[in-house]
Amino acid sequence: MRRDEAYFGALGVVVGLVGLLAIARGSGMATIDPASTLAVVTVSGTFLLWRGAILLAAGAFYLQGVREGLDRLNAQATVFLGSLMIGILAGAELVSNLLEAIPGGADQGVAGGDEIVAAVGPPYAPAVVIVPFALVAVTYWSREERP
Repeated sequence: MRRDEAYFGALGVVVGLVGLLAIARGSGMATIDPASTLAVVTVSGTFLLWRGAILLAAGAFYLQGVREGLDRLNAQATVFLGSLMIGILAGAELVSNLLEAIPGGADQGVAGGDEIVAAVGPPYAPAVVIVPFALVAVTYWSREERP
């Protein structure tokens, strides 16, 4: 087993479990919020069911790529697409948090620096925490296949 297969296999299991947790919380099941143990991560908010489905699919993409063997180009593409899904989800979360800092109304201006820093600070959604680990798959995008 290659090192990258072990890495993405473990990452796939973690992402899949976080996706299942988000789906469970989004469907109204009484599950534990990670914010009670990890102050930097929270599984809450709107569209939680759909974010969980995306994370679960990304975890499945990782595990499918590992199962096929990451020496194959199509398996590398599958892992890259899983990372792309997590990156899009994390970017949407960060933009959402940033835009929530802007006050509403015609008489309101742009939020000050303190409000913006508070809006993009912790606790983060799981995708934002996972995205640095998922960026390793970018190496597959820049690598050319050798015959």
